[in-house]
Amino acid sequence: MNANRLFKRMTSRMRYLPGVVIFTVFMLSANPGWCEYKSMGDRMVSILKYSAGVASAFMIHEGAHLVAAEATGTEIDWELGNYNQPLAYTEQADDDTDGLIINSSGLVAQALASEVILQVDSIDKNDDFVRGMMHWNILNPIFYALDYWFFHITNDQTPDGYQGDIQGIEHYSDEKTANMFAASLVAVAGIQGYRFLKTQDWAPDWLKDEAQNLNFAPVKSGGFSFSYTINF
Repeated sequence: MNANRLFKRMTSRMRYLPGVVIFTVFMLSANPGWCEYKSMGDRMVSILKYSAGVASAFMIHEGAHLVAAEATGTEIDWELGNYNQPLAYTEQADDDTDGLIINSSGLVAQALASEVILQVDSIDKNDDFVRGMMHWNILNPIFYALDYWFFHITNDQTPDGYQGDIQGIEHYSDEKTANMFAASLVAVAGIQGYRFLKTQDWAPDWLKDEAQNLNFAPVKSGGFSFSYTINF
């Protein structure tokens, strides 16, 4: 292998380095539970389980795109991306409805997965694997929405069309629909995050207090309602 080809290969691999660093910092800071363990071996197991949970949530997201493409009979091609979007896809939807289903499926699947975890009492909410899944299911939709509104790194127009799930929703509908979808995801993720925090052993007592509760629900006239309840 000549020096030029070796340099190009090393450069192509280096594009993943920022993602590895970001994920490592996120993994250690977003999971306070790993500090509960005294031995380094137990801490390493905790970190590995947490990482597996994050990876599982990531695959739920991408797997939902694949299932949606199969259900709509849409051809979808996958390719490796970069640290910002490790796995990317391109689709050729036959109509706007199919395009909306495919692009919204990943984030919707994450919200549904979180709701299952929160609703099923037999699932240990303090398990490191579950923590990893929930943290990514909560943070990923928020990151997506913020990127769509402000940063346009993952979600953006391209010469070939678009990139990013929420940008895809705009592509197959309009900006208003994409904004409503993004805002709804942020609201749902925020409520689910609050509910999940209340289940954590390391959470402060005032947060676990059942005398207060935050609720989020759709209304018949359209949109959503928020309520914060304090029992006296």
